[in-house]
Amino acid sequence: MRLKTYIVSTMAEAIPMIKRDLGEDALILNTKKIKTGGFLGLFKKNKLEVTAAIDPGAAKKRKQIEEVEAEPPTDLDVQQDTSADLINELKNIKQFMVHQIKQESLPKELQVVKERLTQQEVSADVQEKLIEKLMTRDESETAPATENTWQVAREKLISMIVENQTHSTAENPRITCFIGPTGVGKTTTIAKIAASHTLNSDKKVGLITADTYRIAAVEQLKTYGGILNIPVQVIESSADLTKAIEDFEDCDIILIDTAGRNYQQTEYVEELKNLLPADSNVQVHLVLSLTAKYEDMKRIIDNFQSISTNELLLTKKDETGSSGAILNLICHYDIPIRYIANGQNVPDDLLALTPELVADFVMGEENHA
Repeated sequence: MRLKTYIVSTMAEAIPMIKRDLGEDALILNTKKIKTGGFLGLFKKNKLEVTAAIDPGAAKKRKQIEEVEAEPPTDLDVQQDTSADLINELKNIKQFMVHQIKQESLPKELQVVKERLTQQEVSADVQEKLIEKLMTRDESETAPATENTWQVAREKLISMIVENQTHSTAENPRITCFIGPTGVGKTTTIAKIAASHTLNSDKKVGLITADTYRIAAVEQLKTYGGILNIPVQVIESSADLTKAIEDFEDCDIILIDTAGRNYQQTEYVEELKNLLPADSNVQVHLVLSLTAKYEDMKRIIDNFQSISTNELLLTKKDETGSSGAILNLICHYDIPIRYIANGQNVPDDLLALTPELVADFVMGEENHA
């Protein structure tokens, strides 16, 4: 058995070195922390002593297996499949061990941060980026005496959001169409935006609804329009929409409500595409509920790809204790997020998204103050 020892800062640094020197079949036998001094007065900075090994006999056996796999099918196919399954199983075990070692090698303070990120359902790759930022702070940085791990994590998270956040190219679009699945709160959110423009900016607003599938939706929007003294038009076709926009030519802002439907039905997406006038200046905002699973959010975004989505709008923040999806969307998609809705009150429960707000949601304002 061939042994080799590495002194590194993180396991992520050690893995490619081990693969380069010992190959894909190498196993990590031991990791040991080596103290190398303080970590900017925050916590002790550790180096890792990583011992890895390769058994030439095992490597030779694997090569033989690969040669057998390359040969034409024989009566040994069952044995071949079993060997391949065993190799895959060993790979999975190895990946799990690497993950566990990386987790255990974190300072206790960072383990607490990682646990919070996991609790908030932050994706593993996003967690890794933030932890790496914390572990590789610039040695020239100085920290206030009162600084603690939680404060540093929040600051680094804000920095990461700023780096990844996509900003809207249209600061105040004149015409906006809101689309999305059922039950995400499109109509109420439109009312909040309309009220904000009317009461805070003294803008003249016009409302258009294409949600003729629900009588209540039309009546709800008309009620809001009556309260805010805003005109409302009901449409059923692209021609109707074009005419309604022309009728509202004296309006500063035009907001269009659409029917919520099953996003997995491709015909619904086609209906929306056909509704929007060609060569129009209509901005499309996709409304998603934060109570949905992140994987479902990704599927919704993917299914609406044929419609050029200009922005995302997130609702129902008040109905979930998990905010990781907000951070995941910022890091995974180049689509701006303008607003987060966090309640039913019109117009109050509508927040402009900022890096600081997202950091507070994810890290928790009340935690480790």
